[in-house]
Amino acid sequence: VAALLEEKGSLAQENQVLREEKAQLEADAAGAASKKLLLLQAQVEELQEENYRLESGKEELRARCNRLEREARGLQARAEELSSLAGEAR
Repeated sequence: VAALLEEKGSLAQENQVLREEKAQLEADAAGAASKKLLLLQAQVEELQEENYRLESGKEELRARCNRLEREARGLQARAEELSSLAGEAR
């Protein structure tokens, strides 16, 4: 009986150690997951900011392109007008 009680106590102690190790591993895993989540959230924020900058730049370039196209059409019309006048002058 004494041997069984001793073995029972030893197993209970080992069980307690294993439970503590399990709790520590779970805490470490939760901490790592939390850190990873924070890192991913920071990356998402960075990408959102970069996307906003790129969208703003795209809109600026689109407006500039439209302005340049209008200028090109105006210059083309002026060139045609001058060409016509040069033909009349000849």
